[in-house]
Amino acid sequence: MDSPWDDLALAFSRTSMFPFFDFAHYLVSVMAVKSQPGAVALAWKNPISSWFTAMLHCFGGGILSCLLLAEPPLKFLANNTNILLASSIWYITFFCPHDLVSQGYSHLPVQLLASGMKEVTRTWKIVGGVTHANSYYKNGWIVMIAIGWARGAGGAIITNFERLVKGDWKPEGDEWLKMSYPSKVTLLGSIIFTFQHTQHLAISKHNLMFLYTIFIVATKVRIQNNHDDYTDFYYDICSF
Repeated sequence: MDSPWDDLALAFSRTSMFPFFDFAHYLVSVMAVKSQPGAVALAWKNPISSWFTAMLHCFGGGILSCLLLAEPPLKFLANNTNILLASSIWYITFFCPHDLVSQGYSHLPVQLLASGMKEVTRTWKIVGGVTHANSYYKNGWIVMIAIGWARGAGGAIITNFERLVKGDWKPEGDEWLKMSYPSKVTLLGSIIFTFQHTQHLAISKHNLMFLYTIFIVATKVRIQNNHDDYTDFYYDICSF
């Protein structure tokens, strides 16, 4: 007979990311775009450019993993429902009367809830990337680690290309040269899930998903508790 813990972890691993968790991921990503200097003015002046930047933040990990596996980089556009959801969030975030969305998001509990839900999607992306890479390269653990990491944290890397095109790229902000904490914890997760997938780690996938998600969400709360400057925490939440 399965233990309650095992039942809980199994039920958690079967949770659908759409629509609530995906909504939180898109909201945090779009708010990160809006927090950039001049982003609001750009949205009014050139909404197509602003929308494209927001989509890179929302789907950057999927785009990067497609590039690494020689798949069409615009494959994410095939998911019409998610594109419409992300686009709707971008629109109401930038063009809502009286900036109501940003005002609501400025409350710390809302930020913590949204960012915590976003971290749940990170776990699902890592697992999806590792599994997808294994379908191309059976037990090719280096490829599996790379694709899992790209799916989970590729947004920060793919947006560097967007900054380079705009002329805003700075070496100190490059994820390849100086990995942020989210990129590091995603790489760690990709390694762990790869070892589990190749049966080098004696733990079931659903239990590992549950434990890893608890770890990254708890880490987010710890970061919040250690921040003295509210503004710094706001930007960390957006970029995480």
